[in-house]
Amino acid sequence: MGSSESQWVLRPGRLEDHAVFARLFLELGVDEPPPPEPVWAAEIAQRSLFAEGPQGVGAYAVTSVLGDFGYVRQLVVAPFARGQGLGRRMMTHLAGHFRAQGCTRWVLNVKRDNTPALELYTSLGMRPAREATTLRVTRAHLAALPLASPDGAVVPVSLEDCGALTEAFGMIPGKLAASAASDSHRLLGLIDPQVPARRWLGMMDLRPGPSLFPFFAVSPGHARTLLEEAFSRLEEGVSALNVTVVDDAPLVHLLREAGAQMRLETLELRGSLVDAAP
Repeated sequence: MGSSESQWVLRPGRLEDHAVFARLFLELGVDEPPPPEPVWAAEIAQRSLFAEGPQGVGAYAVTSVLGDFGYVRQLVVAPFARGQGLGRRMMTHLAGHFRAQGCTRWVLNVKRDNTPALELYTSLGMRPAREATTLRVTRAHLAALPLASPDGAVVPVSLEDCGALTEAFGMIPGKLAASAASDSHRLLGLIDPQVPARRWLGMMDLRPGPSLFPFFAVSPGHARTLLEEAFSRLEEGVSALNVTVVDDAPLVHLLREAGAQMRLETLELRGSLVDAAP
């Protein structure tokens, strides 16, 4: 291990790490504010890893184990600590952690234009599996979509629904169930009320920000139904949503043509942990 790497001590996150976590969270470059301290304490701290050195915290990661998948929810290296191999060291440590939990694959999201991160992750065997575009959507933009579909009814998503929704929209197994168990997520699905068994026409996760991530709909009309429901649930005075549309270029095109501002383009990378260098 080189001297630049040996200065870093990797340790689990602590409740008192919220301030440095919130500061480094801003390096993600997303519109959502850092999760507040109660959310950090209840949902995030126990799943975090920090790299600490002589100048303070140089990086953090937040992870989840989702059955066979190890999910790197966030990985941030502080500006002063970049170029020292710290990101690779964090990923190598996380690979070992995931293997110890029985995982054989791992997954993460990365900005499409983050070339250094993409080079790191692909060198560890990860490859693009899905793509997503985050748009700043207002109520006015909904007029560009077809009229809301009459055959859709928005319903809360229960833990029992998560398996069918995961299969319907190709999500990572276990990811939706983990969100369903979190107080900071509101999962809503769109069903066909004419069919006795639930047939899913779309779903969204309404998060603080406010944002919808992920967001799926089988057609632009069904997307409008979901978006109108989401806007109806916003606090008074909130006029826009960050909507992360996954693998749906036609919907992205319609919203962008209507004037929705593109905020972020990301790739979901997946890979085998067997291929990750120890």
